[in-house]
Amino acid sequence: MPGFEFEVEPERDGPVQRGYAGVAGPFGAVRVFRPQGRSGADPLRQAVLSGAHFPAALFSGGAGNLPSLDGGMLKIDDAVVDMELKVIGVRKGSRWLEMHHQGFRYQYTSAKGTARLERDGANVTMGRGRYIRGVGGTRLGRAEGDVTATDLAIALVLEVVDTEVLTIAGALLAIPMNLLFGRQRA
Repeated sequence: MPGFEFEVEPERDGPVQRGYAGVAGPFGAVRVFRPQGRSGADPLRQAVLSGAHFPAALFSGGAGNLPSLDGGMLKIDDAVVDMELKVIGVRKGSRWLEMHHQGFRYQYTSAKGTARLERDGANVTMGRGRYIRGVGGTRLGRAEGDVTATDLAIALVLEVVDTEVLTIAGALLAIPMNLLFGRQRA
């Protein structure tokens, strides 16, 4: 499949941005959002992706009030995706998320407003888009190679997940919590 570009627009619930919705090229309409949780009722810290031509994707847990890479878990069609944060230094490019799903090895990086999901033969890049007054900024996506609906689902669900642990500051702030409570705090 040739590469394609797409744009997802922010969805708001009052003053709070809950996610994005749009058309992801040949895969059609997609929506990714953080459901509003109520203490003791609905689960908090979740990100959900839905679309007729996409697998069901659910990211849950992690540190803080938002779903977070630091201790969170990703499921695609109810199958848990094996995830591991890799940190080999403080330089740019020395922190990433490695995932294994359906026989593929994925590498996810995020820095300065741009996120990139790569696997052999395909990559999806998400970056800042245009600003819509009163709504917020869009996200522009670029799919290259043999991209599947699963690849897009993973990249898009991570758009509403806290990825600060991939930054220098975020990684340093996560160290004390990981020492005290371990990485899995869902």
